[in-house]
Amino acid sequence: MTAELTWYLVLCCLAFFYCFVNKRTPLILITYVVAAYYLWIVRTSGFDYDMVGYARYLTYDFDFATATTYYIREFVYWFGSGYLYSWIRDDVVTLWVIDMIWLTLLFYAMGNRRLSSQVPMYVIPFMIVFFPLLMGYQNVYRQLIACVFVLFAFFGARNLVIAGFFGLLALFTHNASIVYMPLLYLFAVTNGMVVPKIRFFHKTIFAFLYLIMLAGVYYSSLGDSEFGKSSSSTGISLTYAYLAVFIAMSAVAFVLENFNLKRFVQHNTTLVYSIFTFMAFIPALGGAQAERIGMMLLIVTMPIFATNLDRSFRSQNEKILMRMLFVMAGIAPTFLFSSAYNFLITAARLSG
Repeated sequence: MTAELTWYLVLCCLAFFYCFVNKRTPLILITYVVAAYYLWIVRTSGFDYDMVGYARYLTYDFDFATATTYYIREFVYWFGSGYLYSWIRDDVVTLWVIDMIWLTLLFYAMGNRRLSSQVPMYVIPFMIVFFPLLMGYQNVYRQLIACVFVLFAFFGARNLVIAGFFGLLALFTHNASIVYMPLLYLFAVTNGMVVPKIRFFHKTIFAFLYLIMLAGVYYSSLGDSEFGKSSSSTGISLTYAYLAVFIAMSAVAFVLENFNLKRFVQHNTTLVYSIFTFMAFIPALGGAQAERIGMMLLIVTMPIFATNLDRSFRSQNEKILMRMLFVMAGIAPTFLFSSAYNFLITAARLSG
């Protein structure tokens, strides 16, 4: 068993352990250290699929005057990573430093007492081993970083200016992050979805932003963009698997709301938004492109769904059982899909 797989299993165990914990605890810092070390093991175990390209592009000398539109449109990652590499001069260390940036933002967003106090503790280590995030730091890297920026905008930002700033960072890290724009606006004007009614003005703005988002994602699927150019594949067709996950989550939420459609929509706005948006993009974008949209929507939807799921049970035993089932469902694809499992059994990187 490789070190990469061993430390992944350690994080899985921590996720199960925190299923029994209700309150915030400094022990979560241990999980942060373990996650940081695990990501170091990931980086020193060799690069797979897209990560080979990300490591190679670190050495490119990007310049706004000569770079193509493709790189300028997503300059936060391409120029930022290149700048870090110019100081560090090592691809492994540079990517690990970037890992520490998104890991810190993720832990703060999920673990701060003020803005995400309702998010169950187990979600924090769970997010590291959750299948779509595993695919992110092992392969589709910019999508992961953009998702973490969005999560920080939702759960870590203390005001609208900071939330907007991280929303822009996400957009210029990966243009497909525009898919979150209408949802982020709705989240902001309803104070985290706690305002029961939305004014007509805000509904109009939301509809306008949604149309812009549809056009933006469609444009990004054309040949001069990341979607059009990206031909790498993990060997796993996940488009309809992600759709099945969204449908299963919706079914569970609908049952927990006693089949009350109005309450289901009010309490699961993010989930409803995600499933309808994803379904709209499947025929328009095709397999690989829609798959990555599904991954990005699922990463942001999951902690919100986990929080709502936790609130639906009053008995501690019921909460623990549902949390453990939730963790098992989130990590199961890693072991069911050989291509995903192979990420964790990559041979150690040779020195020299």
